[in-house]
Amino acid sequence: MSLKPKKKSDIKKMEEKMKSKASKMDSMNILPPYTMIVSEGIKTEPLYINGLVKKVNDKYKNLTKEPHIAVYGTGRNTQGLIRFVDKKITNGEWSHYKKFWLMYDKDDFPLYNFDNTQFEAEARKSHEMSVAWSNESIELWFLLYFEDYHANNGRKQYIEKLNTYFEYSKTREDLFEILNEKGSLENAKKRARKMYQEFLDSGVTSMSAMVPATRVYELVEELERYLKN
Repeated sequence: MSLKPKKKSDIKKMEEKMKSKASKMDSMNILPPYTMIVSEGIKTEPLYINGLVKKVNDKYKNLTKEPHIAVYGTGRNTQGLIRFVDKKITNGEWSHYKKFWLMYDKDDFPLYNFDNTQFEAEARKSHEMSVAWSNESIELWFLLYFEDYHANNGRKQYIEKLNTYFEYSKTREDLFEILNEKGSLENAKKRARKMYQEFLDSGVTSMSAMVPATRVYELVEELERYLKN
């Protein structure tokens, strides 16, 4: 029995189907890894970082059934964040997440708790953990949107300075948007990177001694990379 040659229209349909399949596979390769951002605060940090997370999830929403990046505010501090993540993984709730970011402040917690959180997190092998801490508080990162700031005088002064630029509130739902409207994210990243590097260059290895400083810029830069793919 001889096989009839395929019609040109059928061949074209097959080629289009193969191209569509290949395109879908390529898209899957660029999807962000399942990432959970776990914050100490239940309001301010989630409200801010969700502004950027939403942009990333929106970009890939047609390629996946569920968002690949999520944010969870815990109300726990420093090493308590790691214990919380461990429990969620053990219970099977977060076992599909491949990357975890911990957002937390120095505040008034013991120095060794603050320092050891980074050491323990970055030593993890089974689930990758990174840290986005602020010393003394997240408001330092917000203030860097507007100016260089090197004074070691704490959260109260950060907030007072922020209020000279806009009406700041820890529960503003448009925190990400208003900061980017009134200030400069690019300048905040440059300032934060420079501050942190200056401590490293001077031989300071204890995070609690790096004040003021913040590593929130590293989390922001990772999320921005997913927007550029």
